[in-house]
Amino acid sequence: MRKTCINGKVVGGLALAGLVVFAVAPSLIGAALALLVLAACPLSMVVMMRTMQGRRGQGAPGSAAGAAECDGEGQAAERAQLRAEVDQLRAAPAQDRDAPGRSAATG
Repeated sequence: MRKTCINGKVVGGLALAGLVVFAVAPSLIGAALALLVLAACPLSMVVMMRTMQGRRGQGAPGSAAGAAECDGEGQAAERAQLRAEVDQLRAAPAQDRDAPGRSAATG
């Protein structure tokens, strides 16, 4: 199934606006339809952005409450494991340089 950039609620609202224009001033329906079609995508984006902001939760992204919500024990453990791997990889080149019997010509 393919997703569209048009929100169904926006389409319904624009259709209702078109019906109101048709009922109030039928001679303007051509111009109103062109304007409503052009407004569909930007209005859909605004509605989707507001919907996504509402799903974020109560805490601000940079606040301590937001950080505590996002940082579970699993993520903290994974972060510690990744730091240990990074430290190990940083130490590896130093170990290669200090290894006895190894020269630039052999390797």
